[in-house]
Amino acid sequence: MFSVINLGLRFVLEIILLFSLGYWGFHAGQDVWLSIILGLGLPLLTAVIWGMIISPKASIKLPIGGVLLIEAVLFAAGVLALIDSGFRVSAYLFGVAALVNRCIVIRWKMQP
Repeated sequence: MFSVINLGLRFVLEIILLFSLGYWGFHAGQDVWLSIILGLGLPLLTAVIWGMIISPKASIKLPIGGVLLIEAVLFAAGVLALIDSGFRVSAYLFGVAALVNRCIVIRWKMQP
């Protein structure tokens, strides 16, 4: 039961990651087209990278160290996007939740 809750939390954290990058992208661009490109492109690029490298059915199999590095970079980008958007407390809570969640996934061997 606990593993289902933790994997559900992991999914919610992934959605928050995509949302934070999209929100930042839509508000970071100086003109409308750049905002649209960043707002849609960053979450799309992140989802593609996640699907190809981090997801359980990833097409590119890296050692766990590589997966953790890429995942850390993506979540750090999400935290920085939230901070830059003015959501400091949310960014810190998101970062801590992602870190704790990942530690539980590793400790309980929830990822192949």
